[in-house]
Amino acid sequence: MSEKKKDIFEQFIEYISEFEKRFDEAFYSILRPFRFTEPSWDPQRCCLVPLVDVQEYPEEIVVTADLPYVDKEDITINATENALDIDAKMRNSIRFERWGTIQRDISFNCYHKSIKLPSRIDPEKAKAEFKGGILRIFLPKKITKQKIQID
Repeated sequence: MSEKKKDIFEQFIEYISEFEKRFDEAFYSILRPFRFTEPSWDPQRCCLVPLVDVQEYPEEIVVTADLPYVDKEDITINATENALDIDAKMRNSIRFERWGTIQRDISFNCYHKSIKLPSRIDPEKAKAEFKGGILRIFLPKKITKQKIQID
């Protein structure tokens, strides 16, 4: 069975999509050495990168993330001793029209953020709270030294 031949419009849309993908990759690879921030979206996964604040205190690290349009049940947090991943599904998709109607138009339906932590933490003792679209994660630091009793 032969495949259906694509018409000129389908070929053009594929060509433009591939061009946009390659342009984005080239653009960000050029800017990376200048330490510009990474884009706040991932068009392939339809994810936005949430605004995140990481505060380090003597006993713990507190990570605060802004997750509007998210329900508590739709948040997944995974932690290791030195990294944190936040994934959240949005209630409704969000669409941004970039510079008018002639630019590409993407619908975003999730958030994703990977964070390298400034100190080692104890993931088993971590706690989180979610209120009013703000996620706060409390990560107790891993005790790296302990006083030894002399007999």
